[in-house]
Amino acid sequence: MELRHLRYFVAAAEELSFSGAARKLHISQPAISRIIRELECELGVSLFTRERLGLRLTPAGEQFLVSARKIVRDCEEAVHALKYPVNLRQKLVVGFIPTVLGSFLGDALKKFRGNHPRVELSVRDMLPGDQIAALRNREIDLAFVGNPCEELDNEFDILIIQEIPLQAALPATHRLAGEVAIDLKDLERDAFLGLVEGKFPGRNQTISNACIKAGFRPVLTHKASSLVEVVGMIGAGMGVCLMPSDVSSQPHPNVVFVPLNDDIEPVRLATVWLPDNKNPALRYLLECLKD
Repeated sequence: MELRHLRYFVAAAEELSFSGAARKLHISQPAISRIIRELECELGVSLFTRERLGLRLTPAGEQFLVSARKIVRDCEEAVHALKYPVNLRQKLVVGFIPTVLGSFLGDALKKFRGNHPRVELSVRDMLPGDQIAALRNREIDLAFVGNPCEELDNEFDILIIQEIPLQAALPATHRLAGEVAIDLKDLERDAFLGLVEGKFPGRNQTISNACIKAGFRPVLTHKASSLVEVVGMIGAGMGVCLMPSDVSSQPHPNVVFVPLNDDIEPVRLATVWLPDNKNPALRYLLECLKD
C-alpha cells in the first residue's frame, strides 16, 4: 500500500465518483479505478458499492475513510511544516456564509486585524458543504457553517457561536403571510423546499425533524443549491421552507418570514477547524470570537 492509494481512495470517497475523483486529481479515470481495485484486493474488502449513478461507500469503506484521511493529513502536515515553519506563517483563510458577516463575524475580523495587522487575512463566501471540503483539503483554516451534522464531531473541532430560531419562509401571497406567528402544523398541506445535501449537510433532516415533531412528514418537492436560490423559489410561489431567522437580513423580495409557535430545536451556528491545524493566527481569531 502506498500513499497514493490512500489519496485516490479519499478523493473517490469525497466525490462518490471515479470520474469526479479523476478530474480532481488530474489523472485518468482508468488509473484511479485500477488503484482502488488494488487497494480493495490488498485489504480484502470492498470499499465501494458500484451503482448506476455513482459510488456508495460500504460500511468497511466508511470505517477505512476515517483512518485514510488522518494518514493523508498527517503526511501533508509534515511536509508543510518543513516548507513553512509555524513561526513564519502569517496567513489565515476563513470561509463563511453571508448571514454571519453582518452579525458577529465582521466585528471579530475587525478586532483581529487591529490586534494582528501583519497577518494576511482572506475571507471566502462559500456554501457550508464547500467549506467542509475546503477544510479537508486545507484550502481554508476556519469555516462558519450552520447546524453542523454529528458526523463532523469526530473529524473537526467545533465551537458553537450562536443558536438561531427557525422561521417559516413563505411566499408573500401565501394565505398565512400576514400572521404574527403560526403553528407549523398549519403548513402540513404545503409543498416544502429543501436544500442540496452536499451543499447544506443535515439541513433537510432538520426541516423534516421539526415537521415530524409537529405531526406530519413534509414532502420536499425541490432542492436548492444556495440560500439565494431557495429564497427565489419561495418568492416564485414554488413552496415554503423552514429557514434560520437571520436569513431574513438578506434580500428576500416576495418572501415573508413568520415566527413559529412550536418548540423547535434552533439551528446552531458553528465555527469548525481541523484539530491538527497549528496556525497561530487561527488561535488568535478564535480568541476574538470567544470574546
